Amino acid sequence: MNCPYCDQPNRIKYGSRRLKDGTTVQRYLCKNCQKRSNERTGSPMAKLRTPVQVVSQALKMRTEGLGIRATARVLDKSHSTVSCWEQRVADKEKHWSAEAKAGGDITVEGDELYTRVGQNLSPL
Repeated sequence: MNCPYCDQPNRIKYGSRRLKDGTTVQRYLCKNCQKRSNERTGSPMAKLRTPVQVVSQALKMRTEGLGIRATARVLDKSHSTVSCWEQRVADKEKHWSAEAKAGGDITVEGDELYTRVGQNLSPL
């Protein structure tokens, strides 16, 4: 596994850390750049205080069609927090989504997140 900072393979295990939810996160030290990282560095879960299970549950609820405000109410979080979690995952899309073939079509689907700008207009 390469260092997320200098992209060299000289990383060694450097202890572990137990989070509040009881999960253990492996820590690493790079022998080249002397920077420390953990297994979450560079992922959507990096520097996130919320347990992975809560974020995962929120994303599953949104995928199944539950609205953003309803998801936030069920999990006792803010709707803007749920939206930020979705944005974190979307920002890492290039790492988990395959490139489209040259000349191919890409279909992107969105959900019902609406923002009012100015005044209400008819759908027409």
